[in-house]
Amino acid sequence: MDLNAYRAFALAVEHGTITDAAAELGVSRPTLSRQLTALEEQLGLALLHRTTRRVTATPRGRRLYAELRPILDDFEGVQARLHEERSEPAGWLRVSVPPVIATDMLPVLETLHRDHPKLSIDLNADVRWADLHSDAVDVAVRAGRVGDASLVQRRLGVRDVYAVASPAYLEAHGRPRTVEALAEHALLRGKDPLGQPQLRWPTWSGARVPVGGRFVSNDQRVLLEAALHGSGIALLSDVSAGQHLADGRLERVLPEILGTALILHAVFARRTMQPAAVRACIDALVDWASAGGAERMGEAGPVG
Repeated sequence: MDLNAYRAFALAVEHGTITDAAAELGVSRPTLSRQLTALEEQLGLALLHRTTRRVTATPRGRRLYAELRPILDDFEGVQARLHEERSEPAGWLRVSVPPVIATDMLPVLETLHRDHPKLSIDLNADVRWADLHSDAVDVAVRAGRVGDASLVQRRLGVRDVYAVASPAYLEAHGRPRTVEALAEHALLRGKDPLGQPQLRWPTWSGARVPVGGRFVSNDQRVLLEAALHGSGIALLSDVSAGQHLADGRLERVLPEILGTALILHAVFARRTMQPAAVRACIDALVDWASAGGAERMGEAGPVG
């Protein structure tokens, strides 16, 4: 279906002259006349009665126009909304973040809502990394390595992650002196970006230590509470565990060995031709991070 030809026909009917319809379309009168003739030949029906000064629709042309105009209105409405979303943040913006930082996103969302009243936001908190090429996600916040080189990344901040346990647990079960000794302890594991239980924990040297355990959760707040209650050793961010380390409710485990620094990124699929909503979201995240938001944030993703 050649929408341009059908739109030309509709405008010819509405204006009553090919000259006025051509002027609205920005084409010459002969060009539009040939386009209308080609449409009639394609359909095998006469759609217009033409005189030197006016055009009127034939009975079949009137029927076509009556059925066509609502379709064109819908199409033009879609085009208008897309043009609006290109130039002004509007419509739905879908953002994926790990559960542990969902509440930390509130200042960003409040900024977007305040500055862009036509914008609606769907925040999805999921430990699994969204596929920005196929999932209905516009922007994701991720930590650590982003394996897909086709994705665009904007750095937001860095967080340290390390192993912790409560003094009561360590007094009851002993303080491990080597990574091999972890096998004798209750380990509170998170999940990896595929939603599977962590199988390795990182070391500051870049190695990865095999881990097991009978407790797994995709929410680091749950892991934090379990560690505070003396259920075992958990891998947590410095922000999640920092205050509890300061007040003595938690202790570092193998502090010179277990841990890593995770770089937090805003990730999106395309560098160019992005909707205005995506550009606004990235700008808001970068502004928030540069103002210290990312430095207050807990770990933004699991370590698998």
